[in-house]
Amino acid sequence: MIFVKDVGQYGIIKDKPAYDLPINAWSDGMNVRAFENAIQKFTGHRQALGTPTVAPYFLLPIKTTTDALWVYCGATAVYVTQGSLTGTHKNITRSSGAYSAGTTAQNWSGLVFGGVGILNNGTDVPQQWSVDFSTPSLLTDLSNWQTGVTCKAISGFKNFLIALDVSKTVGVTTTRYPRLFKWSHSSSSNAVPSSWDENSSSLDAGEYSLESTQGHILNAQALKDSLIITKEDGLWGASHIGPPFIFRFYEISQQFGALSKHSMVETELGIVIFGTDDIVLCDGQTVKSITTRKMRRYIYNAIDATNYVNSFVVLNQPHSEVWFCFPQSGATFADRAVTWNYKENTFGIRELPATPHISRGVVNPSDVVTWAESGSWNSDLETWDSKVYNPAQNRLMLADAGGTKLQLLDTTNQFDSSDYTAYVERTGLHLDDPSQIKLVKKVHLNMEKTGDASGDIEVMVGASNSPEEAVTWSGPYSFDPETQNKIDTLVSGKYLGLRIQSSSNVGWRLNSYAMDVANNGVD
Repeated sequence: MIFVKDVGQYGIIKDKPAYDLPINAWSDGMNVRAFENAIQKFTGHRQALGTPTVAPYFLLPIKTTTDALWVYCGATAVYVTQGSLTGTHKNITRSSGAYSAGTTAQNWSGLVFGGVGILNNGTDVPQQWSVDFSTPSLLTDLSNWQTGVTCKAISGFKNFLIALDVSKTVGVTTTRYPRLFKWSHSSSSNAVPSSWDENSSSLDAGEYSLESTQGHILNAQALKDSLIITKEDGLWGASHIGPPFIFRFYEISQQFGALSKHSMVETELGIVIFGTDDIVLCDGQTVKSITTRKMRRYIYNAIDATNYVNSFVVLNQPHSEVWFCFPQSGATFADRAVTWNYKENTFGIRELPATPHISRGVVNPSDVVTWAESGSWNSDLETWDSKVYNPAQNRLMLADAGGTKLQLLDTTNQFDSSDYTAYVERTGLHLDDPSQIKLVKKVHLNMEKTGDASGDIEVMVGASNSPEEAVTWSGPYSFDPETQNKIDTLVSGKYLGLRIQSSSNVGWRLNSYAMDVANNGVD
């Protein structure tokens, strides 16, 4: 009997040959994650917060002392919803009318600064919103913004607003400064900055151009007392030092550039960056790869060569995950997510609908779902027969532009009320003796099941006689963890395989398995 425990220790590893993996690693999978030394089917998503008025391309959650709001940006209009099962959606587009067209592909960025919502689409003047849902004001041009100036991205650091990749218009001439880092005067509490005048010696406002490489600045993200700045071909850092220079700038790397505007996120380990040819972790001084010899080739061979700019990352803190979302070849928006558990250093893979953006924020308590399924997973995000609202916990919300929906992630066992296929697979199991022909007679599975009691889990057992030979699969064998603990089979070969899958409204978790294997001679 070959017993395999800790089946989630490594997760899915696509960049190594299957025969070269540890026995408890997985060579393939879809819609599964590694979590707490187990493999489990990804929970799905469902529509939330009612139906958006326009197709959403960017989401900005805003939490007040009394409410949880979600602002969503369309191609030319902006709306806000308080959230409920039916949903009330209110138009907060500026009074002068529609925003510039062509803002659907990762042009929007935004933040909450001093209690004020800030939005920017890279073409129009940055916008501000005084947060109030009952009688919402419309978006207005950012107060004290300089005339004739626009920027491709806007961020915040301490008491400063930061404009990145700046264009300036004088008369009829517009000049773009793609490597310019521009900061405001230090703002007072609960207010936007009073000035952006870089020429005034009495103000903190200023500008600095990051000219060591030709790449454009993409965005900036705070990391403790530093600011990490991504370019297309490098990484920089900035720290606040006060007058007269205000900021100190330093180069971190010319080896790693960011893939897109929304390609970095902070974790407890540092800033994770979805780079141009690798995914790296930056501590503010150094960078190191997290995907090399694991998922790097898989990701960069799959990503669309034109629409890679629509890739993005998002933090899924309840599961200690970072999701690297990207469009596969032929897709416009992200339709695949490779997920990294940064505490366990494991990878999973999940399908997405065509997704321009995912954000994390609090879901309004009026948008609640209650389950009546049996069972409870201590390691799962939700306890069954419980509410999804937790005012202290951020949830992932997906902008489904194609379906004109807001989708709440990590909930239910379906994708928007439709069943989906989830599987995990291991091939190339030679059990340290590739010359020996093995005969598999039984497979014992330590599994848990939630969701539809009638939903099927299927098991397949396979074998081949060389690493290059296609696996011949036996099955599928229907398996119910509530009534069974094994499946019987007769499969022989030098290299064994195991596949566990489902295509129904059922959730499952694999904790360990064992194969009853007999020697069947040497070829």
